[in-house]
Amino acid sequence: MKRHRKRHNDLLRRPSKVNDDEPRQTFGGDSLPNTAEAKKITEEIADLKFINLLDPMDEWASVEAVQKLTQALPTLPKPVLLHCDRGYTITFVTLMYLANQTRNNPDFTPKITSKEFYNISAAMGLDFISRIPQEVVSEITGEPTPENPPKPDVEPEDWMDYWVAHPVYKNWYTGGQITRSHIPVMNEVGFKTVANLRSGIMLDGKPNQEEVNLLNIKSHTGTYAKGEKEPRQYKERLEETRIDPNRPNKFISPDSPVNYESRNLEEFGDDVGYQELTEKLYFQASPLKYLHLPVATKGPFGPYLEKVMDQLLEASRQGPVMVHCAMGKRAAYVAVLAAAVQYDKDLEWALRRSRELGFAVSKTKTPELYRTYVDWLVTKRKPPKEEL
Repeated sequence: MKRHRKRHNDLLRRPSKVNDDEPRQTFGGDSLPNTAEAKKITEEIADLKFINLLDPMDEWASVEAVQKLTQALPTLPKPVLLHCDRGYTITFVTLMYLANQTRNNPDFTPKITSKEFYNISAAMGLDFISRIPQEVVSEITGEPTPENPPKPDVEPEDWMDYWVAHPVYKNWYTGGQITRSHIPVMNEVGFKTVANLRSGIMLDGKPNQEEVNLLNIKSHTGTYAKGEKEPRQYKERLEETRIDPNRPNKFISPDSPVNYESRNLEEFGDDVGYQELTEKLYFQASPLKYLHLPVATKGPFGPYLEKVMDQLLEASRQGPVMVHCAMGKRAAYVAVLAAAVQYDKDLEWALRRSRELGFAVSKTKTPELYRTYVDWLVTKRKPPKEEL
C-alpha cells in the first residue's frame, strides 16, 4: 500500500475466516497479506473497520451472498471499500446488490437492470455469462437473461491475474504506476508491450521529474523547490506535507523511525521523485518490450498523438499493450483513442469508453483533447465501405 488519499471508513473483504493458518499468496515477488494480517493492518495501522463478507464455504454467485451484503452495508459508516482477490467475485455481488435494490426499492439509485449488469461487467472485462449460472442473475433481478448479452472482448482472457490493469478494448489496457513486483506477473499473464507515458528527468528541454507516491504524504505538492519551499522530498518539507502527523511510525513499517515515506523504491522513486530510467532498466531486463512515450499531464495531446500513434499501433500488432502513467488518466486518454483508431471505432464509442474508464473526454472539460479525438475519429476516419 503506497497511497493514502481519500479515506475509506471500512474494508469489506470477500475471502475466508480470519486465521493465521491461511496460506500466503504472492504477486510477483511481493508477498500479500492473508486475511488475519489484512485485518490487523486495516484495524491497527490504518484505523479502519474490517469485516469478512463471506465464509470459506459460501457460494459467492448466489442470492445468499447478496443478502449478506444487503444486511452488512447499513451497519457500516461510508465510504466502504469492497474487495476480493482479483475483483471478480465482489464485483458480481456488488452489482447484484444494486440490481436487487433496483428491483425492490423504486427510489433507489443508481438503478441496475439485468441488461445493464451485463453491459457494465463486459465493459469491465469480466465474463459473467459463461462462468456464472444465468438463473442466479435472473432470480436476483427478477428479469430474464437478455438476448445476446455482451461478453468482454479482451486479450489475454486471464488478464485478471494482473488485476491492476483496466481493459479498454481487445488487447489495449491502461493503469497507473507499475511497480517492480508487477513485471514478472505482466509477463506471465501475456502482455507484450508496456508504454510508459510518464515524464523522465527532462521534458521539452526542462527538468520535469514527476512526483512518486509517498505514504502519508500529500500529492500534488510539487517535486522541485519553489519560492521559499524546499523540494518535496526534503525532510522538513515531508514533515510539513504529512496527511496525518499523528500516525504511528508503524504505519510505514514495524521499524520505521518516522511516520511518513521519504522514498519509494518499489515505484522507481529516487531522492527527487519518479525516476523513469530505473523503470526502463527493469523492463529491459525482462521479456517485455518497453516504450517511453512521455507526455505532460495536461498535454497538449494533439501534436503528441501525431508523433506517437504509429509506434502505439505497431506495438499493438505484436500483442497486448499496457499503457501506464502515474494514475491512469493520460493512459486512458491515449489508449482509448489508439484502440478506436486501430479497430475503426467512431467518436461516440471513444467518448463513451473514456467515461466508463472514469476519465471522460468532453467539449467542455477537455476541449483540446476532444478536438484531437474529433480529428482522428471524424476528420481522418475513412468512410465505411459500401456493401455490394
